[in-house]
Amino acid sequence: MKIPLIKPDLPAFDEVREPFEEILANGRITNFGRYVNQFETETGQYLGTRTVAVSSGTMGLIFTMSALGLEPGQKVILPSFTFVATAQAARYAGGLPVFAEIDDDLNISVEDLERLLDQHEDVGAVIAVHMYGLPAKARQIEEVVDRASKRRGRKISLIFDAAHAFGAAVDGERVGGFGDAEVFSLSVTKLLVTVEGGLVSTRDEELIRKIRCMRNYGILSDYNSHYAGLNGKMSEFHAIVGLRNLARIDELVAERQVRARCFREKVAKNTGFGLACWPTGVIHTFKDFTILVPDGENGRRDHVMAFLAENGIETRAYFYPPVHEQAFFTQYADRPLPKTETLSRRVITLPFHTSITEQEIDYMVEMLIRAEKEIA
Repeated sequence: MKIPLIKPDLPAFDEVREPFEEILANGRITNFGRYVNQFETETGQYLGTRTVAVSSGTMGLIFTMSALGLEPGQKVILPSFTFVATAQAARYAGGLPVFAEIDDDLNISVEDLERLLDQHEDVGAVIAVHMYGLPAKARQIEEVVDRASKRRGRKISLIFDAAHAFGAAVDGERVGGFGDAEVFSLSVTKLLVTVEGGLVSTRDEELIRKIRCMRNYGILSDYNSHYAGLNGKMSEFHAIVGLRNLARIDELVAERQVRARCFREKVAKNTGFGLACWPTGVIHTFKDFTILVPDGENGRRDHVMAFLAENGIETRAYFYPPVHEQAFFTQYADRPLPKTETLSRRVITLPFHTSITEQEIDYMVEMLIRAEKEIA
């Protein structure tokens, strides 16, 4: 059996044929047309916020930090256990990364965040990540950042990198309204797909206004640039795909909960591999389905992945190496991060998508059982 790591949720061509033909005929394929505006309206209604569509999640992070007033050389606290785009965005926005530890849920440690805010007076922003689509401890993080802001007598911006988390929720509250802003990726590996694209979600009207300018070279009107900006626009093609997927997002989320629960139960019952927590009352997007080799057996991870590849199962080690160990970012690594380093060497991300079958799940679990026996 051959099982790819991802199968994107895409609309059938017949669902997008008419609007594609429309924009190809009228030439209005970009520059904030009808479909981008509709996509922003409908995502905002779904999240209960205001949204602005951009060309990628990374661009959304850069614009958001800049619009919130991050000054060149200010520090940005973020977890090292994340995709490198989080840290790259901080650098491109002028910030200097300060790497935080994670907890067992693979999200940023609230306790370590509090320590870092006590130690570093020149923090301009905090970026927390909803890892794999599991919401971080958002309310606790908000409280910690708010206390630090009050001690300093100035605001520290709080951004959530929600790249993995469109559709996630905690106790009925959807991800999208936490912190000063949340930034979603809409690329092909995500639950809400526009092929490529990003979305900034916030309740701050002024922030929305600024980012709308920034994504168009900072131009407010009549080619008069009022802010630092770049070309960060979303095309009409991407928005059309996004609208079709948004219309079925609740169905996709519900299906993934069922499949992920089945997968987790089979892994837990039949293998010795670990699983990150999934708290009660949490809707988890499972952008990635990640297991962990047993503690103390980190050296087996690569052998397990090789065995799975030999048997047709595509895997990744999301996310290894952690950012503070990557070549460019070692210059910002000022201390060891033992939990991050240990957990990053234990992770194996398995194929998972909305349409995955129980037969495919059973096959992967069978191969995990065989891998344990053959590599013991």
